[in-house]
Amino acid sequence: MATDPYSSPLAFFIKKLKRSRERAGMTQGDVAEGTNYALSTVSAYETGRLIPPADFAIRADKLFGTGPESEDDEGELEGLQKLVETVSVRPWFRDRFEVERKAREIREYDAYQVPGLLETEDYARAVISAGRPRMSDEEIERAVALRMTRQQILERDDDLPADQDNTPRLWAIIDEAAMLRVVGSSEIMQAQRDHLVKMAQRPNVTIQVIRNSEGVTCAFGRAFTILKPNSGGSPVVYLEDIFDAHYIRSRDTVELFELLFDHLRSDIHEKQVAEIKLLLSSRQLRRSRRPR
Repeated sequence: MATDPYSSPLAFFIKKLKRSRERAGMTQGDVAEGTNYALSTVSAYETGRLIPPADFAIRADKLFGTGPESEDDEGELEGLQKLVETVSVRPWFRDRFEVERKAREIREYDAYQVPGLLETEDYARAVISAGRPRMSDEEIERAVALRMTRQQILERDDDLPADQDNTPRLWAIIDEAAMLRVVGSSEIMQAQRDHLVKMAQRPNVTIQVIRNSEGVTCAFGRAFTILKPNSGGSPVVYLEDIFDAHYIRSRDTVELFELLFDHLRSDIHEKQVAEIKLLLSSRQLRRSRRPR
């Protein structure tokens, strides 16, 4: 993240957060305890690795005494957070960002790369750098921070009973080709595969891999995401192009994508985490790449 606090709203938020904490004579640990956020999360907010949510900004304002002076006003960090989020999220991605963090279920298929909710930081940085070659280093880091922030929705609250936990369920189907494609470096890919194995062990995450040997799929390699809101609203299908995104809300069309996803997972629904671990291991991948 840039050291110039005036280079972006996020950089200015970081400066304001640090200054408010220091003026209050607090450590990051004090802020973590006072806002009920993990110390590692507070540290990530101060370094720009994660984009702070509105809830954190409101709690931090209350902790530092920089909250709103009236009911119609807003706190200093709260106001900055809104600007940070507006600038950090591309206009065509904003709807997905909003629906995703309130989703009850996310179903995602990708043939070319690992879905963003499952990417490591280094893998995400390599993907964003390749896909947006005109972005500055600072813009790339902001995009990486946004992607890492999105992943927080998959973190379960262990203090809540299972029937009160609103953590969404993620069901991801990935083509084996995405595992064979070297993104960044072989070391980054191995770390990414290890991360997938770790994520697949979570109770709210299911990862399935379609082997190359299974041939052409019904989706023909076209990535798509089905987002089901937690409020019980109608599902939304998200389709992304190189420079734009499309949102499908027509019930008939959404049902076609749901049927498509069911077909994709029908042949592999019996695969367990152990089989995924075998498929994602570097040894298995090397064997699958040998000429026959």
